[in-house]
Amino acid sequence: MRHKVSTLLYIIALMVITMGAASCSDPRTYDRYKSVSLQGWSRNDTLSFDIPRQWEGNYQLDLCLRAAQTYPYRNISMIIERKVIYYRQRKKREKTYNDTINCEIINDKGILVGQKGISNTEIRQAITAFRLNRNDSMHVTIRHIMSRESLPGISDVGIRLLKK
Repeated sequence: MRHKVSTLLYIIALMVITMGAASCSDPRTYDRYKSVSLQGWSRNDTLSFDIPRQWEGNYQLDLCLRAAQTYPYRNISMIIERKVIYYRQRKKREKTYNDTINCEIINDKGILVGQKGISNTEIRQAITAFRLNRNDSMHVTIRHIMSRESLPGISDVGIRLLKK
């Protein structure tokens, strides 16, 4: 009886350690999508993301898109404004960075790039890598700068923040 109890406790402890180690391996600290209009993503529609305070460290910001075969171009160009909000000596300070991203949606063969889904494809592209101090937060805005006023075929736009 004592042998069965110790074996059971050993198995439970091993399972807890394994689950604990597996749960800490995800580097994502922020991962959100915003839907855009089904009629098309309008040039005036700016998408905003508020990233809460983070721990000190090196981070990578990724752009995430969900696109359908109805997208009329091969690429999409966007402006991503990243405002880092930090506090120094009890004063709120901000520093703004602008990135222009050109993301491939459809390859030379006319096929959507990225991870295939049922009705659309998820595309991820690295935007930038940077360092944050403890308690820094960010406000990120994304808008397209294509010549067409409204872009059909884009269903969701998101950002992902990864701790390196």
